Amino acid sequence: MKDVKRDRPFGTARSRMPSRRSSTDAEATSATGKKPVAAVTPTYLRNAAMHYLSQRAASTTMLRQTLERRVKKRLSVRVIEPETRALIDTAVAGLVTLGLVDDARFAETRTTTLAGRGHSRSRIAAGLKAKGVPTDIIAQATARDIDDLAQARRTIARKRLGPFRRGALSPDTHRKDLAALGRAGFSYGVAKAALDAAHAEDAD
Repeated sequence: MKDVKRDRPFGTARSRMPSRRSSTDAEATSATGKKPVAAVTPTYLRNAAMHYLSQRAASTTMLRQTLERRVKKRLSVRVIEPETRALIDTAVAGLVTLGLVDDARFAETRTTTLAGRGHSRSRIAAGLKAKGVPTDIIAQATARDIDDLAQARRTIARKRLGPFRRGALSPDTHRKDLAALGRAGFSYGVAKAALDAAHAEDAD
């Protein structure tokens, strides 16, 4: 025998399972049905900054830009209000005062690292500028004795240019090597001298 469906009285709502939303979720929902925007507080900014700095060295500009991106995402906005921007500035300034962010230290450390990779002085300076390091600090960090010819020689060896290339050398490969050194920030004169020296040393 088939089951007989019982008709509900007209206008009677069908029973539903109890909602699994917690009271916290219910309280977090506004009258419009949307969850309220999360607040940006000094504590939130400090924690976000400390987490970022625990992962990498950064300039003050890098830190500020990171906090701005996180705030925009947290608030779902494209433009940060002046009051919130002031909180960001205060958070960054506090970390600078504590010595947790130091543009001079960042520039010195990065210059040492990039010089060790054979980067030219101009490329190191350009990289620091891109990180938002002030011009005077860049000049101080790159004032050390960075021999571009020696740096170019190191780049030739590291990138396997000139005599380190595999296969036959030709005028075309020579032009490509000069172009690669130019992209690395070396002048034509330095690039040519470095390649000539590398070839001469290989011939010996």
